[in-house]
Amino acid sequence: MATQHKKSSYNSFLSATPTIKELTEYVDVSTNWYIVGTMLDLDQKRLRSIKERGGSDTDKIIEMFNLWLTTTPTASRKQVLETLRKKVVGENTLADEYEKHLKELHEATYTPPSTEAVYVLQSNIQSLNEALVSPVQVSQLLYCKGCISEATLDEMERIDQSRSLDDKKTTLLTAIQETVSSDYRKLKDIATVLSDVEETRDIANEIMSNVENMPEEEDQVVQLFTQEMGSSDESHASNVLRNNYSALSQSITEPVRMARLLHEEVISDEALSRVISTRGSVSDSRAVLLKAVRGAVHSNYKHLELFVTVLRKFSKTAHIGDAIFEAYTKHFNYYDEYSEEAEIHLAEIPVDVMSEENSQLKSMPTSSSLDDKEINEHNDNKILFPRDMRNKFMKMRRKFGSTVLKVCHKFVCRENVLNIDEMKELISDWFPDLKPQLSYKNTVGEVLKVLKRKCSIIDISPLEDLASEFDIEEAKPIIKSFKEEAKNFCKSVSVSLCLDEKLQAVATPSRLLCETVVFVFNWDPDEHTLQDINDVLFELEPLHKCHIQMDKVGTGQSVVVACYCATEYTGLLIMDVLGMMDTLQRKGLKEFIVGNFTLWNATQVVSKNTVVTDILVQINDLKAALRDRDEKIMATETELAAFMELSENRLKEIEAVKIDLYKSQRINVQKEEVITELKEKISILFEEVIEKENLLKQYLEETDSEESSYEGVPEADESLDTSTSKSSYEEVPEADESLNTSTSIQEDGEVEWSQDGVHLLNPSVDQCMEVITKLEDKHEIMTLTDSSSDSIQFLIPTILEGRTIKRLVVLSAFLTHDDILSFIFQLSTNKSLTMLQISNDSISDDGVVALAQSLQYNETLEYLQLQYNRGITSACAQSIAKLLNSNKTLTYLNLYDTNIDSHGAVILSESLQTNNTLNLLWLDRQHKDTCSALPYFEQIKNRLNFW
Repeated sequence: MATQHKKSSYNSFLSATPTIKELTEYVDVSTNWYIVGTMLDLDQKRLRSIKERGGSDTDKIIEMFNLWLTTTPTASRKQVLETLRKKVVGENTLADEYEKHLKELHEATYTPPSTEAVYVLQSNIQSLNEALVSPVQVSQLLYCKGCISEATLDEMERIDQSRSLDDKKTTLLTAIQETVSSDYRKLKDIATVLSDVEETRDIANEIMSNVENMPEEEDQVVQLFTQEMGSSDESHASNVLRNNYSALSQSITEPVRMARLLHEEVISDEALSRVISTRGSVSDSRAVLLKAVRGAVHSNYKHLELFVTVLRKFSKTAHIGDAIFEAYTKHFNYYDEYSEEAEIHLAEIPVDVMSEENSQLKSMPTSSSLDDKEINEHNDNKILFPRDMRNKFMKMRRKFGSTVLKVCHKFVCRENVLNIDEMKELISDWFPDLKPQLSYKNTVGEVLKVLKRKCSIIDISPLEDLASEFDIEEAKPIIKSFKEEAKNFCKSVSVSLCLDEKLQAVATPSRLLCETVVFVFNWDPDEHTLQDINDVLFELEPLHKCHIQMDKVGTGQSVVVACYCATEYTGLLIMDVLGMMDTLQRKGLKEFIVGNFTLWNATQVVSKNTVVTDILVQINDLKAALRDRDEKIMATETELAAFMELSENRLKEIEAVKIDLYKSQRINVQKEEVITELKEKISILFEEVIEKENLLKQYLEETDSEESSYEGVPEADESLDTSTSKSSYEEVPEADESLNTSTSIQEDGEVEWSQDGVHLLNPSVDQCMEVITKLEDKHEIMTLTDSSSDSIQFLIPTILEGRTIKRLVVLSAFLTHDDILSFIFQLSTNKSLTMLQISNDSISDDGVVALAQSLQYNETLEYLQLQYNRGITSACAQSIAKLLNSNKTLTYLNLYDTNIDSHGAVILSESLQTNNTLNLLWLDRQHKDTCSALPYFEQIKNRLNFW
């Protein structure tokens, strides 16, 4: 593998561009320089110019190679070697010497992937130490990926008040370093885990960028932890648990309750005590619990089955339980589902030793006509079956599997018209204990697999009821045929012939999920059939309430019927059975047992003892308490809902008032500014009128001396004085009126409405106010052309505070720095705008800087178009690059037809190396050659366009 990586590294080394010093020193082609230049596809005119210039061959070689390096972006060492070996050049010896030098140079600089991985990790170890906030959580995620050992996880999860956070960080980082030193490929898995943690995500991305090109092993390499895990059943089960450890460490929210359910069967008294002692911290309790489970699975892989059963009891971990069980079945061939082709329910038949009855079984002689496999052992005694009895049960199981498969197929054929949510709700009402398994099933087939748990090989009534509820007529004749065959089977099989045969469709659930219920009948096994047992159980009301399912039948001096019932219905079952005891006694009931406790015995009359009475009283008290609690909860929920509704209405009212107040304040400010401006202009106009009056009086005084020589001068003077006085004072209101016309009402522009937007051409503030009042949800586009600063500073902040406009276009309306500052806050928090265009000399560098700062926090804008703005230069390129590094939603950026120079184009191109969301960056065509020469151009060329 190292050889392959070295070869790949050498090929990359050959593809790199050589230096002029390297070529001058090792590729001395002497007089062949012209042919070499021609083979390198250099311009003939420039080659001739070098030739005619004179000088030594060495000078010409240097000039030729300089020309090649500056005009060929793809220049590489490999091209030089290939050119030297061409027949027309004939420099094979020189090529061999140059290649030898390159190999030596590569050997001296080559870094193996393992060393590189250790170096990459070591260079980021200090940053990781500072960024790690939850080392225990990270260790759990790393353990799930196989990046640290179980011993390290135990050390991280160990509860020790004297250990500081730094101690835990040191332990974890040391383990990570050891892992990478042993297997450098694990660094990718470690980076993947760290990328899922917010505090270390940036560091993980940096690590990943350095190791993403590392090769994968093809040959067999000794993996970390193989000695630790081994290859036994316990090891495979532990691996399954390890693969789901991350999900478990984040999803278990009730570790104490879960530990109590696992107590005795999976975890010890000591482990339970440790979990309870840490109940103040969910994470600590969860860690102690998972450690105990890991130890239990190490000792016995079947403990994982019991753990799955408990996980399925909790809605937040039920799906993890299913995932563990699915992986578990792949290795241990544990079948609990039906296949598409057929189903054969063949179960191993465990022998439950019923000591009191089985000890009294009569020993029967063996017969050579019977196989050993047809003998079921009970301690030291043997019960013999007829040769074909087991075959009959197997045939019945096959019939059951075939029937269920056909019925399910009929349901699946109508899946498009069936409401799966109604189906799940109905089944949950019938069998509440199935609700956790049903909650995450998404198809009819998956739902029917869950329901099958409530069927047996002689009873498919749950499927029958479901087919009836959803009118699956095609399934009814199939079910009817099975019921007739099952009834005939039950009538033909005596109790003595079905001893310990499994009657259920799937394996008996763990006692963590259900409670064992035993009915002992005073019957002769040879005189009663399986149908007699069915008749008795079907007459019991608890069968319908508590979902009793017959498990198997055993016998001693009596017939023992073992059933199971969902744990939550055990109390209801006890009350109902004891209430019907007279009827059951007449049917021959001798004993009634729940779990390990005998509740009723015909000879000892256990039902009258004080223990049972106390139990019944406690059950009734609990029921009453539960009813009271439910009523209080419902009342509280009703009050809370009413309060929340009232609060929401109040909040909406307050928000509406705020918006109205804000709009009115902006309108008042605009009006006050206009009034102030009018007052100033009127004052100036009055001053001009007074000045004209003074000039007129001066003129009259100068001409007064001449008036006496003319006739009628007094009359003329009086007339003139009157007329001028009137005209001058009449001029004031006219001017005032003219002033009002020209200043208080700005000349209205044009407003054009379309189906999905509005276009404003040089609008006044009043027109902007009117547009805001008329905006509706369907108006998503707004275009502003030749707008004044007043209109812009009023309109844009207001529309950005709303949720209507998705596309905003500003054309030929220069936005000053103050204009942009008026709406940058609204732009940074806006949730509706997806396209912003500011074009046709509408913005300059300082405006772009302010705009870029506000867009760093915007989470919806996708298109930013700043083309045709000659005021945009490279001075703002750094701000745009910073925007591209932080914004994660922008996909298109147009910057062509601006005054950004080559330096600015390079800055913007560099930002594309770290930005993964921008799909297209438009620049001027003049920058194409500059960008094409960049070493990383191949990585970004598909995201650059030149206009």
